[in-house]
Amino acid sequence: MKRVLALVLTILLAGAVLPGYAQEGARQALTPENAAQLVELIRLGRGSTDHVAFSPDGQTLAVAGTVGVWLYSATDLGTLTEPPLLDTQGIAKAMAFSPDGALLAVTTDDGLQMWDVAALSLSGTAPLKRTCEALAFSPDGSTLAFNLGYDGVMLWDVATGAEKVSLAGNMQSNGVVVFSPDGARVAGSTTDYKVHLWSTADGSETAALAGHTGYVYDLAFSPDGATLASASYDKSVRLWDTAAGVEVAALAGTEAAPLDQAYSVAFSPDGSTLASGHAKGQVALWDVGTRALTTAIAAGAGDIVGLAFSPDGAQLVSASSLHSVALWDVASGAQTAATAGHTHYISAVTFSPDSAQLAITDWDLNIWLWDTAAGQQLNFSPAVPEATTTGLRNETMLAYTPDGRVLASTNGFEVLLFEAVTGAPIGTLDCNGTLASLAFSPDSSLAAAATSQGLYVFNVSSQEQLAFFASNDWLNEVAFSPDQTLIATAGKDHTARVYGLP
Repeated sequence: MKRVLALVLTILLAGAVLPGYAQEGARQALTPENAAQLVELIRLGRGSTDHVAFSPDGQTLAVAGTVGVWLYSATDLGTLTEPPLLDTQGIAKAMAFSPDGALLAVTTDDGLQMWDVAALSLSGTAPLKRTCEALAFSPDGSTLAFNLGYDGVMLWDVATGAEKVSLAGNMQSNGVVVFSPDGARVAGSTTDYKVHLWSTADGSETAALAGHTGYVYDLAFSPDGATLASASYDKSVRLWDTAAGVEVAALAGTEAAPLDQAYSVAFSPDGSTLASGHAKGQVALWDVGTRALTTAIAAGAGDIVGLAFSPDGAQLVSASSLHSVALWDVASGAQTAATAGHTHYISAVTFSPDSAQLAITDWDLNIWLWDTAAGQQLNFSPAVPEATTTGLRNETMLAYTPDGRVLASTNGFEVLLFEAVTGAPIGTLDCNGTLASLAFSPDSSLAAAATSQGLYVFNVSSQEQLAFFASNDWLNEVAFSPDQTLIATAGKDHTARVYGLP
């Protein structure tokens, strides 16, 4: 990985000093004298999508992730214009709207933040003794519950900012805490796969529900509070009678409609439908009365880590671990909208030789081309065919040919070539072994690839392999001489080798 990052940095810096850079007339070249004055001009991408929630009135969708918390209009989820951002100055670990929708509570590694939603301003902060990955408001808004992992669950007085009750338990740190609709009980899961119910009045445990054989990631009370749903890594969704403290149903996939690990659950506002989110992008809708699977939605890739119904029950929002948020029509199971601009890990960036374009790639197999002057996206194209699995194609490097006509992308095993302007695929440079470095000749006609097996030389136009030189160990770097008469490699075998015509 260090080699890849070093190569990306090398490419980026090389692009910054090419003669074409001077074409950006209004932009100053960086020098040792002015580099201390650098500022961030633009941020491309909206980060991950780790948590999602409807506001109580259903008008706003909060999406929390690595950048902060975005507040989308529920009717304009796919906007290319950036929605309002609550800049949490850190990764948002958990969030919850107050019952009146006026406040949004957010936790980061630094503690609790209370945001005024209308003013988009921070109204208060408080430290927490541990990082909190789940929190919830009580139905009357007076109390916040925090999941503090090994330190149990803390009930916090919103008005005074003081601890009210501490609930002991070895909590699953990435499991949720939820209040019953009447606020009398709070539920959470422990590392022994049990679901616990406590009294919010005095912190006494009222039930310990056993039955799951894997971690329990999500919990949801039915609107009447009589039933608690739990989603588990054991691939089941279980329903519990909260008064009797017993299991009433285990919902699982069938041979015809298999379901994978369950990460999220949500009841519809009328309590008739239960939604569950699973691994491999699956969303299931269940009839609570008959406990039958009514709809199976293929929501894409990744784990469905968050679900929420709109207040009228007509729509369902899902958040995927592969950084997408989608809106679904509950009646038909059809997708009605999806967010734009959220990304997986950004793995490589490089400038075009004239500095007019910036190319970005991520682990979701995407390549973006941006206009550096206008700060606008030029195109958005898949880096690889849809049939290629994600696990085989995490893009790690980008490079332009010196003439700016071709853009190369690699996952470390093969090199894909694209037309730089249109994004259309040109072909593939096939290498054996793991690719560590890629260099184009000054006239853009040749490509040299340094791999764990040796040096490959290709014709860029035809993608034909022209030469191969085996190495005893990894090659770490490759470079053309400025006059294009020589190719040099640096190897892990403690050698530097130079190749040229006899």
